[in-house]
Order: sequence, then C-alpha cells, then structure tokens
Amino acid sequence: MPVYNVLVVSQFNEIEEDARKEIIHRLEEHGMESIPTIEGLWEMNCEAADETDAKDKAIETFVNICRTYPFELRLVAQCGTSQILRRKKKFEP
Repeated sequence: MPVYNVLVVSQFNEIEEDARKEIIHRLEEHGMESIPTIEGLWEMNCEAADETDAKDKAIETFVNICRTYPFELRLVAQCGTSQILRRKKKFEP
C-alpha cells in the first residue's frame, strides 16, 4: 500500500493547559509530527489505499486522542489533491 502525507491544522478552544500538553504528547506517540514553524500544524504519514482513506485515518487518530478531554476542537485536514475537510467537535467531560 502507498504511504500518504496528511497535514492537519488544529485549534484547541477552552482547554486546560495540562490537557493540551497531554494531547500533544499522545499525538506524537501515535505518529503525528508537529511542524514547529506553525503552532497547531501536524503531519502524519499514513499507509492507505488512496488520499481520502489516508486523510480519514489521520482524522480518526487525531479525534480519538483528543476526545478524552473536554474542549472544542477545530481542525482542517488535507492530503495530496483530495478535498480539504473541515470539522468542529465539542468534547464534553
């Protein structure tokens, strides 16, 4: 299967600092690489059948890590030439 590079831009609203740090640590453990020049920009290499599948896998990983903390997540994900996907999710305690 080919490997695709997925970019995820995130914004964490109404989140405690300790929770934000924990999320960042867990994202790195799961293969997300922070892009140091832009806060909230992440890159992930995904093995997938196509660009859309890679994007979906990256979003699923990102959201599953974040959902354990109460806050609002806004993200934009893009992979290759596939459409850009925007999402807004609010996680409750």
